[in-house]
Amino acid sequence: MKRTANAAFAAGLILCAAVPAAGAEPGAPSAAPTPRGVVTGSAVTLGPNQVLDLPRLNCPSGQTSTGGGLTLSPDNGVFMRSSNPAGVGWELSVHNLSDGPRTVTPLVICTSDPSITHVAGPVVSGDTVFSGAQCPAGQVVAGGGAAAAHRNFLSYSSDYNEGWHARARNLGSGPSAVAAFVRCSNRPHSDAGTTTGVPVPPGQTRSAHVECPANQVPTAGGGYGDPKLLHNASGPTATGWTIRATNTESTDRSLYATVVCTTP
Repeated sequence: MKRTANAAFAAGLILCAAVPAAGAEPGAPSAAPTPRGVVTGSAVTLGPNQVLDLPRLNCPSGQTSTGGGLTLSPDNGVFMRSSNPAGVGWELSVHNLSDGPRTVTPLVICTSDPSITHVAGPVVSGDTVFSGAQCPAGQVVAGGGAAAAHRNFLSYSSDYNEGWHARARNLGSGPSAVAAFVRCSNRPHSDAGTTTGVPVPPGQTRSAHVECPANQVPTAGGGYGDPKLLHNASGPTATGWTIRATNTESTDRSLYATVVCTTP
């Protein structure tokens, strides 16, 4: 918004960054895209305390991903470890910390924009430390995402000053690790964000939503708040972006939604 990871995880991020953003790769999307380029994957149900790396949801041949996320039902208890562009698709990793089943449905936003490029930020550690990925000179943000490892859960994933920033909170005993990824374009894009945060009481879950400017559609989005405000779900609507998060702090915190948009 114009606002010491382990070796295995770092290697995985380097491999992901090496995959070009354009050009089809094996694997078909699970549904045909809508006119605005959103592909919806198959719903998956997680049991209590289950960790799941969802299969990569690919865009159709000749298209690549700019944004993505998931819907969640019931809409709490699952925390996002990763939601990031990879190859021509989108990857998600989630952890169900509730005592009941939860169903997640992955989404990816696709584009035929031939100018899309992909930049990976550094792997960083620490609950308040940001990873940032910046667009090359002359390009603007078209989308982006974040990837963490182990019991690190996203607390910030948003565009920022022609780049994308990411942050995660470590709730486990393993190492901290998070990295940002940005998709960049030569085509004009705009960004928007909620100027007033949605209050989230301690231990509660709330949603924030932001609309694109008139006559524009979302290409990516996310949100942010306190480092202990952890993301449960994040994804596009027809004309904006909605994010849902749980306050793991002992005092009220505010949740903000952000969106990147373009003319269809």
